[in-house]
Amino acid sequence: GTSDPYVKFKLGGKEVFRSKTIHKNLNPVWEEKACILIDNPREPLYIKVFDYDFGLQDDFIGSAFLDLTSLELNRQTDVTLSLKDPHYPDHDLGSILLSVLLAPREEQRDVFQTQSLRLSDLHRKSQLWRGIVSVTLIEGRELKAMDANGLSDPYVKFRLGHQKYKSKIVPKTLNPQWREQFDFHLYEERGGIIDITVWDKDAGKKDDFIGR
Repeated sequence: GTSDPYVKFKLGGKEVFRSKTIHKNLNPVWEEKACILIDNPREPLYIKVFDYDFGLQDDFIGSAFLDLTSLELNRQTDVTLSLKDPHYPDHDLGSILLSVLLAPREEQRDVFQTQSLRLSDLHRKSQLWRGIVSVTLIEGRELKAMDANGLSDPYVKFRLGHQKYKSKIVPKTLNPQWREQFDFHLYEERGGIIDITVWDKDAGKKDDFIGR
């Protein structure tokens, strides 16, 4: 009675982003952020939702189009799209919620930087940072199995000085797909070593260390 949904975003027939899979859930919360470069705003963003099936072909749940020309520039807009199946136009297949910001290409860096500047002000008013290190965690390959089922539930921790980030946990896999972005601030007097550790999440006991 449930699904394992994930979402694909396509532009001009090419896949530009794929979300993580959320298992056994009809009301998934992704909270994922993607920055997609668009050549032609008149081309709609095609959104397809699938149910992940291990070892079988994934089931199509529904799709929607987002008309980018309907968005106001430089303004964060919340959009709710009803999912449809072209073969069954009358079926109610649920909806998907997005928060979208359309910005001109040259302004994109500024949008990210002002956002990071605000974060920095909150964290450490006293210090000035001189740059941002933007880390995109894409995937893991052939990680060590830490659980009795021959799999792991991996997540990644990043640390630079006092700044720490933790990725989401991808359940039951040795080849996790994350596609998450983290921004670190570089301060004058700090060295530039980012400590990266990978862990296996264990419910009710200490998480297993996979590697550094």
